[in-house]
Amino acid sequence: MPYQRLKDGLYLVVQKSAAKNVDHYGILDVGNRLQHPEVRSQQPTVIHQTPPRIQIDWLQSTGQWTVVATITDEADAISRIRKAAENPSYNLFGHNCEHFARYVATGRHESKQVQAVVVIAGLVALVLAS
Repeated sequence: MPYQRLKDGLYLVVQKSAAKNVDHYGILDVGNRLQHPEVRSQQPTVIHQTPPRIQIDWLQSTGQWTVVATITDEADAISRIRKAAENPSYNLFGHNCEHFARYVATGRHESKQVQAVVVIAGLVALVLAS
């Protein structure tokens, strides 16, 4: 059952967090592609890493999201969600919402926000050291 202009499928999504001044990432599931037993309707859900766990929420109750990418290999993405759920612990620098969502979407465990902070901190350290 399509949602607005989105076909049934999985999507990498992001939402601005004004309170924290960072982006929050998740996986949008349109059409219950995960076949999650607690999802009894075709309403879209968002799977996201929020301390202290990975959770699934109705899209309508989570605010505004922007689609970053369509996940083309759903079978692998679903497998990665299940694997990530085995170790749902949150760590700001090594296992945050962006690490989780990008891992599910691409298979790469990365956070571009953390990478940017590390680069900026390195540049500041170089300037201060000179």
